[in-house]
Amino acid sequence: MKCSPVSLSHLWLACTAFFLLPDKPTSVESHHILGLFVNVHRSQLMVHLAVCRALLQRGHHLTLVTTLPLEEHEIGGNVTHILIPWQQPEEEDHRGSSDMILRLERMFSRLGHSGDLLDQPNWKRFLNTVPNNPYDLLLLGYHFNDHLLGVAAHFNCPVAIVSTQQPTGFVNSLMGNPEERWYVPQPYDSHQRSGISAWIFGIWEKLMEVIARRVLARIYSTHFPEPRYPSFETMRRSVILALNNHHMISEGPIAPLMPNMVDIGGIVLEQKSSDVRLETSASNRSHIIFSLGTRFTWRKSSQELLQTFTRAFAKFPDYDIYWTYDGPNRSAISKDYPHLKVAKWWPQCQLLASGKARLLITHGGKGSISEALYYGVPLLGLPLIGDQRANLQKMKSKSWGLTLSTLNLTHIELTHAIHRILSHPSYAEAISKASLIYRDRPMKSSDLASYWIEYIIRHKGARNLYNPARHLNVIETYSIDIYCITYGLLILVIIMLRKINRLL
Repeated sequence: MKCSPVSLSHLWLACTAFFLLPDKPTSVESHHILGLFVNVHRSQLMVHLAVCRALLQRGHHLTLVTTLPLEEHEIGGNVTHILIPWQQPEEEDHRGSSDMILRLERMFSRLGHSGDLLDQPNWKRFLNTVPNNPYDLLLLGYHFNDHLLGVAAHFNCPVAIVSTQQPTGFVNSLMGNPEERWYVPQPYDSHQRSGISAWIFGIWEKLMEVIARRVLARIYSTHFPEPRYPSFETMRRSVILALNNHHMISEGPIAPLMPNMVDIGGIVLEQKSSDVRLETSASNRSHIIFSLGTRFTWRKSSQELLQTFTRAFAKFPDYDIYWTYDGPNRSAISKDYPHLKVAKWWPQCQLLASGKARLLITHGGKGSISEALYYGVPLLGLPLIGDQRANLQKMKSKSWGLTLSTLNLTHIELTHAIHRILSHPSYAEAISKASLIYRDRPMKSSDLASYWIEYIIRHKGARNLYNPARHLNVIETYSIDIYCITYGLLILVIIMLRKINRLL
């Protein structure tokens, strides 16, 4: 019996497929992961939920504890949600004050009150509820909340953190990651210092960190006391993995990173990019997008500030300006200036992805800058609080746009800055080149985050990722004792030689 050429080709394909198959079928074991995302802002929560969505797509079961409600479109699937409706009380804002003492007092006061959440009845109910199957990992939304590591001790599970920005000094010390202060500007340094000034600033920042850790240690010991729970420092050293919403290669600065410090910058945008269609206008008019973020409200702003922006935007009638505005008289503004599209909320990501955006005027939040970078749209920064000045300083140094101070801002300088960015293509060209680098990756951030979380669980805590430096104190880590002995002996020898020279 002879085989036809067709049957021979089928046989060849079958044999090839058989030998190319892996020895074992690849499968993902479903794990129960606890996500703890409390006392965070909505923009920070978006990053945490993006990591969760990546895990849900891999078939894992998540229990999420949040202090903000979750919308149906934000998360869905094999999820158990525990809402603890608590918000840290607002205090008098001293961000505009030049008094450093007042600002420090406010910062440490807020830090101390962050432990009030652990006294809430809903929190105690969550902590005393035994899950049907034990948690394989605690995924902690990290924002100066080391005291919450006690939850990992309570449920006896390894812990990974999700940071919403470039690693701060807190994250570096938590993970034992080296900090090259001389040439690596820190995310909260509004001047983005380097050299000796950065080193001095680093000493000041470390002093603040030591004081803050004492406050957090006091909260931890109150709610997770020894000997029932491990000590505060033991739990800090137990953190295995840090997922950072940052892309060092394109955003900078280039810095040393331990293997368990993983950049997942752009994870929110990856998941949004599949659904970015928006019917903005039938015309081909270019767009300017203006938003000062979710923490700013026009209801409390002055009439002078409103007039500043209105008068400046009136100078650009050839552009459709999408203005996120929650104040009064929205319809009146649009009626007086038809090119102003005023609404309480605009889908910023979709507008940037439309291909018509020519400028994003922003407060400088990490999410907004990442979106502009992803879609290659230049920026005009108006920093308000927190790390926004530092974010915009980095943006400006890379020629992605300009930045202005919101204090005593006039419509003339605002108009001039907008006109400069729109009329000089160098800003759009610079951020377009950076956008290509930002998107050029060997692996999606969602897959990267999932892989390392599963790696930690697979290897029962992955002790092989621990940096031995985490068990050393500051003197041992930086070899201060060795330097003191070496230079001390050198100085002693020089003094002795000079005395001998005098005698001779």
